[in-house]
Amino acid sequence: MKLLDKLIYGLNILAAVGLLLSYLSPFLNPTHFWFVSFFGLAYPFLLLSNLIFVLYWTIRLKKQVFLSVVVIILGYFNFINFFRLNSQTEYPPIEAVKILSHNQGALGLNGPVFTTEPSKRVFKYLDEEVFDVYCFQEFFQTSRKGFSPLDSIKRITHAKYKHIEYLVEFRGNLFGLATFSQYPIVNKGRVEFSRQGTNMCIFTDIDFNGKIVRIYNMHLQSLNMKPADYKLFQEINATDSTQITGAKNLLARLKNAFIKREEQATNISNHIKDCPYPVIVCGDFNDTPLSYSYNIIKGDLLDCFEENGTGFGSTYQGIFPLLRIDYMFHSPSVTNYYFETKKIDLSDHYPIIGYFGFDEAE
Repeated sequence: MKLLDKLIYGLNILAAVGLLLSYLSPFLNPTHFWFVSFFGLAYPFLLLSNLIFVLYWTIRLKKQVFLSVVVIILGYFNFINFFRLNSQTEYPPIEAVKILSHNQGALGLNGPVFTTEPSKRVFKYLDEEVFDVYCFQEFFQTSRKGFSPLDSIKRITHAKYKHIEYLVEFRGNLFGLATFSQYPIVNKGRVEFSRQGTNMCIFTDIDFNGKIVRIYNMHLQSLNMKPADYKLFQEINATDSTQITGAKNLLARLKNAFIKREEQATNISNHIKDCPYPVIVCGDFNDTPLSYSYNIIKGDLLDCFEENGTGFGSTYQGIFPLLRIDYMFHSPSVTNYYFETKKIDLSDHYPIIGYFGFDEAE
C-alpha cells in the first residue's frame, strides 16, 4: 500500500471508530461518559466522512472500502432517525388537532440592536394558518418601544387560553416558554430541574372535547454557542494559541451541557411516567436522536418524524447542517396523522407541525 493510501486509511479508521462511538451515545450516561456524547452530536459529519471514504476506495477499487461500508450498515437504524421517505398522500381528518412547535429565537429582539424585523416574519407565518395548540420555546415578551409580542400573538392566533412561564427577566424583557390553546386548559405546571439555569419544561393539560391530553413544552440545556465559537469552526488554526484556548472553553461548555441535559431529561422522563393522561411532547432538545437525552425522554413514546416525516429531518439552520434537535413525541394511544418540518426562515430553528387524533386516548 502506498504511503498516501496508508495515510488516508488511517484517517478512515478514525472516522469509522468515531461513527461506531456515535452509535453508543444514546445508551451511555453523559455524567460518566461525556466524551461519547460528542460523537453522537457529530453523527451527521461522521457519516458524511465515511461516505466520502467509501467513494474514494470505490474509485480506487480497493478492499479498504469494506471498513466504512460495514460500519455504515451497522448504523442503519440510526440513519433513518435523520432521513425518512414516508408517504404523506392522505390528508389528515378535518377533526385532527393541529399543533405547532417552534423555537422563536426570542423573535430576534434580545440582541444589542432592537429591531422588530424577525418578529414580523414570525407573525406573518402565524397569520397564514390557525393551529389548535402553539408551543413556543424562547418566547420573548417586552414592552420596549411599546411593542408587545404577547399581545400580537394572542391577536393573530385567536388563542383563547394560554400557559406562559418566564424564567429570565432582564431590563424589562421576559424569556421563557409559552403554550397557547384554542381548547380549555384544565391544569398546568412546571417540571422542576435541580439546576434550573436558563432552560425549562412546562406541562399543560388540555381538554379536547372531553379528552384530556397533557402537552409538554420544553427547551433543554443550550449549547451556548457564541459568535466567536462559530468563527472558531470556520477559521481553525491549530497553531493559534487563542483559538486553542477558545476550543478548550467550548469543549468544557459542551460537556457541561451534555450533563445538564441528562439531569433535565431524567426529570422529564419520570414526570411523563407519572402522568395520568396521554401525552404529546414538543420542544427544542438541543441534542440529536443519537443522544442520551433524546433516548431517555422518548422512552416508549413515538417520534412523529419517524412515523410520518419525509426527507432530511433537520430542524436547525445554523452553521451545522442536518441537525435534528426539535421534536414531537406522543403516547401510543394518540394517533399522529401528519408531520412536517417547515423549511422557512423564521429563526435559527424551523417550525414543526403535527396533526393528532385522540379517539383511542384514555
